[in-house]
Amino acid sequence: MKLLVCDTSNSNCSAGVFEDGKEICYELSFETKTHSETFMPLVHSVMAKAGVKHEDLDGYAVTVGPGSFTGIRIGVAAVKGMALAAGKKCIAVSSTEALARSCENATMTPKNETLIVPAIDARNNRVFAQAAEDDTLKALIPEDAYDADALAEKISKIPEVIYGKRRQILVVGSGATVMKKAFEKAGYGLNIYYAPGAAIMPKGVAAAAFAGKELIDARDLKASYCAVSQAERLKKNG
Repeated sequence: MKLLVCDTSNSNCSAGVFEDGKEICYELSFETKTHSETFMPLVHSVMAKAGVKHEDLDGYAVTVGPGSFTGIRIGVAAVKGMALAAGKKCIAVSSTEALARSCENATMTPKNETLIVPAIDARNNRVFAQAAEDDTLKALIPEDAYDADALAEKISKIPEVIYGKRRQILVVGSGATVMKKAFEKAGYGLNIYYAPGAAIMPKGVAAAAFAGKELIDARDLKASYCAVSQAERLKKNG
């Protein structure tokens, strides 16, 4: 199966062509321009380098959130439009799962003894995150929007952490900095490593897409924000 995999859910955006999980070509953009300006040119460039046309694809995979509300809308709308025009189906990918699958455990502790926490900064001491087994990616705390202090407490109470089966915690992504402050403030005494520079890579989106995700009709592709936007919060408080 040949897929165009895409991510616009955070500050950078990316696109890549993968076949049966193997990379053909990908590109990342860290430009300061908006995703509405950079994403489609990036897609065109990747498709040209890979030597494929939209009719050659079996489908599209895109991160649907959580993350930047505007970024998610741009990516989902663009992929939905391409898929409908090409008569192809889509795969919705969780941003936190894609982030977790983008990272390699470079520590001495094996994956089967590590808890991975992909965390995206949501501002105001909040993160979009989940906590999962690093080897199986089974979620022990589901993906959602969390207060960093509350999430740190939840993680400290996971039985696998309490009883030492998961003796190391690896926090990755832009939310790692706020989670570090939360863990240090609480003083749980856990063995934690932080990788705040970790980002969603095309290989992470592809790995999630090829991990048995369902191909769906493009009309059914929807964003997964896990929270209301700032504008909606201000409207409710107004």
